[in-house]
Amino acid sequence: MENVLLENNLFDEDEICEPLVRWVTFQLGREIYGVVVNNVREILRINNISPVPGAPDYIIGITNIRGNVVSVIDGRRRINLSPADHTDLSRMIVMESEDDIVAVVVDRVADIIDLPESSIGSSPKLNKSNGSKYISGVIANSDELIIILDSEKFISEEQYDVTSGF
Repeated sequence: MENVLLENNLFDEDEICEPLVRWVTFQLGREIYGVVVNNVREILRINNISPVPGAPDYIIGITNIRGNVVSVIDGRRRINLSPADHTDLSRMIVMESEDDIVAVVVDRVADIIDLPESSIGSSPKLNKSNGSKYISGVIANSDELIIILDSEKFISEEQYDVTSGF
Protein backbone atom coordinates (compact mmCIF):
# COMPACT_ATOMS: atom_id res chain seq x y z
CA MET A 1 0.00 0.00 0.00
CA GLU A 2 1.44 3.35 -1.01
CA ASN A 3 1.61 6.31 1.35
CA VAL A 4 0.75 9.77 0.10
CA LEU A 5 1.62 13.14 1.63
CA LEU A 6 -1.53 15.28 2.04
CA GLU A 7 -1.55 18.72 3.70
CA ASN A 8 1.65 17.96 5.68
CA ASN A 9 0.18 14.68 6.92
CA LEU A 10 1.04 11.13 5.96
CA PHE A 11 -2.02 9.01 5.11
CA ASP A 12 -2.59 5.71 3.40
CA GLU A 13 -4.15 5.76 -0.07
CA ASP A 14 -7.35 4.19 1.29
CA GLU A 15 -7.84 7.09 3.70
CA ILE A 16 -7.67 9.67 0.89
CA CYS A 17 -10.85 8.22 -0.63
CA GLU A 18 -12.58 9.05 2.61
CA PRO A 19 -14.31 12.45 2.72
CA LEU A 20 -12.34 15.20 4.41
CA VAL A 21 -13.61 17.19 7.37
CA ARG A 22 -12.72 20.88 7.57
CA TRP A 23 -11.63 22.19 10.98
CA VAL A 24 -11.06 25.67 12.37
CA THR A 25 -8.14 25.46 14.77
CA PHE A 26 -7.36 27.98 17.47
CA GLN A 27 -5.10 28.44 20.45
CA LEU A 28 -6.09 28.62 24.11
CA GLY A 29 -3.06 28.80 26.35
CA ARG A 30 -0.36 26.56 24.89
CA GLU A 31 -2.76 24.07 23.29
CA ILE A 32 -4.37 23.98 19.85
CA TYR A 33 -8.09 23.18 19.70
CA GLY A 34 -10.36 22.50 16.76
CA VAL A 35 -14.04 22.66 15.90
CA VAL A 36 -15.83 21.58 12.74
CA VAL A 37 -16.03 24.54 10.36
CA ASN A 38 -19.75 23.90 9.77
CA ASN A 39 -20.39 25.11 13.33
CA VAL A 40 -18.48 28.37 12.77
CA ARG A 41 -20.46 31.30 11.43
CA GLU A 42 -17.60 33.81 11.33
CA ILE A 43 -14.38 34.95 12.96
CA LEU A 44 -14.20 38.54 14.19
CA ARG A 45 -11.86 40.88 15.99
CA ILE A 46 -12.97 41.49 19.56
CA ASN A 47 -15.43 44.38 19.64
CA ASN A 48 -17.45 46.09 22.37
CA ILE A 49 -18.54 43.60 25.00
CA SER A 50 -21.02 44.65 27.68
CA PRO A 51 -20.70 42.78 30.99
CA VAL A 52 -23.72 40.93 32.39
CA PRO A 53 -23.96 41.08 36.20
CA GLY A 54 -24.47 37.72 37.84
CA ALA A 55 -23.39 35.68 34.80
CA PRO A 56 -21.08 32.67 35.28
CA ASP A 57 -17.38 33.60 35.34
CA TYR A 58 -16.70 32.21 31.85
CA ILE A 59 -19.23 34.63 30.33
CA ILE A 60 -17.51 37.88 29.44
CA GLY A 61 -20.80 39.53 28.52
CA ILE A 62 -22.89 40.24 25.44
CA THR A 63 -22.17 41.97 22.16
CA ASN A 64 -24.06 43.16 19.11
CA ILE A 65 -23.15 41.26 15.94
CA ARG A 66 -25.03 42.54 12.90
CA GLY A 67 -28.06 43.51 14.96
CA ASN A 68 -28.15 40.31 17.03
CA VAL A 69 -27.35 40.26 20.75
CA VAL A 70 -24.93 37.38 21.29
CA SER A 71 -23.43 35.92 24.48
CA VAL A 72 -19.62 36.11 24.59
CA ILE A 73 -17.76 33.43 26.48
CA ASP A 74 -14.10 33.26 27.40
CA GLY A 75 -12.79 30.07 25.81
CA ARG A 76 -9.97 29.87 28.35
CA ARG A 77 -12.29 30.00 31.35
CA ARG A 78 -14.76 27.63 29.70
CA ILE A 79 -12.14 24.89 29.76
CA ASN A 80 -10.82 25.95 33.17
CA LEU A 81 -7.63 27.71 32.09
CA SER A 82 -6.61 30.89 33.85
CA PRO A 83 -7.83 34.07 32.16
CA ALA A 84 -5.44 36.17 30.08
CA ASP A 85 -5.49 39.65 28.63
CA HIS A 86 -6.66 39.97 25.04
CA THR A 87 -4.00 40.73 22.43
CA ASP A 88 -4.05 41.88 18.81
CA LEU A 89 -4.22 38.18 17.86
CA SER A 90 -7.27 37.44 20.06
CA ARG A 91 -10.45 36.74 18.12
CA MET A 92 -14.11 35.94 18.62
CA ILE A 93 -15.19 32.76 16.87
CA VAL A 94 -18.94 32.99 16.34
CA MET A 95 -20.22 29.43 16.70
CA GLU A 96 -23.70 28.09 16.24
CA SER A 97 -25.48 24.99 17.33
CA GLU A 98 -29.05 23.93 16.73
CA ASP A 99 -30.46 26.53 19.10
CA ASP A 100 -27.63 28.89 20.06
CA ILE A 101 -25.24 31.43 18.60
CA VAL A 102 -22.31 32.30 20.84
CA ALA A 103 -19.06 34.21 20.35
CA VAL A 104 -16.08 32.43 21.89
CA VAL A 105 -12.98 34.51 22.64
CA VAL A 106 -9.77 32.63 21.79
CA ASP A 107 -6.10 33.60 22.08
CA ARG A 108 -5.61 33.32 18.33
CA VAL A 109 -7.00 31.51 15.31
CA ALA A 110 -4.38 29.05 14.11
CA ASP A 111 -5.54 27.58 10.79
CA ILE A 112 -8.27 25.96 8.75
CA ILE A 113 -7.36 22.39 7.88
CA ASP A 114 -8.91 19.47 5.99
CA LEU A 115 -8.36 16.00 7.45
CA PRO A 116 -9.96 12.58 6.97
CA GLU A 117 -12.46 11.75 9.69
CA SER A 118 -10.49 8.60 10.48
CA SER A 119 -7.55 10.77 11.64
CA ILE A 120 -9.50 11.66 14.79
CA GLY A 121 -8.35 9.58 17.71
CA SER A 122 -10.68 8.89 20.60
CA SER A 123 -10.72 11.25 23.53
CA PRO A 124 -8.24 10.32 26.22
CA LYS A 125 -9.80 8.76 29.30
CA LEU A 126 -10.07 11.83 31.49
CA ASN A 127 -12.22 12.80 34.37
CA LYS A 128 -15.17 14.25 32.45
CA SER A 129 -15.59 17.16 34.81
CA ASN A 130 -14.45 20.70 34.25
CA GLY A 131 -13.14 21.54 30.77
CA SER A 132 -12.37 18.00 29.65
CA LYS A 133 -16.07 17.19 29.26
CA TYR A 134 -16.02 19.18 26.00
CA ILE A 135 -13.25 17.10 24.40
CA SER A 136 -14.48 14.68 21.75
CA GLY A 137 -11.16 13.52 20.32
CA VAL A 138 -7.58 14.28 19.36
CA ILE A 139 -5.86 14.65 15.99
CA ALA A 140 -2.11 14.15 15.55
CA ASN A 141 -1.33 16.71 12.83
CA SER A 142 2.30 17.03 11.74
CA ASP A 143 4.21 17.77 14.93
CA GLU A 144 1.28 18.95 17.06
CA LEU A 145 -1.82 17.57 18.73
CA ILE A 146 -5.17 19.22 18.04
CA ILE A 147 -7.75 18.77 20.77
CA ILE A 148 -11.18 18.44 19.17
CA LEU A 149 -14.01 20.13 21.03
CA ASP A 150 -17.62 19.03 20.85
CA SER A 151 -18.97 22.45 19.91
CA GLU A 152 -22.56 21.44 20.71
CA LYS A 153 -21.60 20.74 24.33
CA PHE A 154 -19.20 23.67 24.43
CA ILE A 155 -21.79 26.30 23.47
CA SER A 156 -25.17 24.72 24.20
CA GLU A 157 -25.44 24.66 27.96
CA GLU A 158 -28.65 26.33 29.07
CA GLN A 159 -26.91 27.94 32.05
CA TYR A 160 -25.29 30.69 30.03
CA ASP A 161 -28.13 31.90 27.83
CA VAL A 162 -27.80 35.43 29.18
CA THR A 163 -29.56 36.93 26.14
CA SER A 164 -32.83 35.11 26.79
CA GLY A 165 -34.16 38.04 28.81
CA PHE A 166 -33.72 40.46 25.92
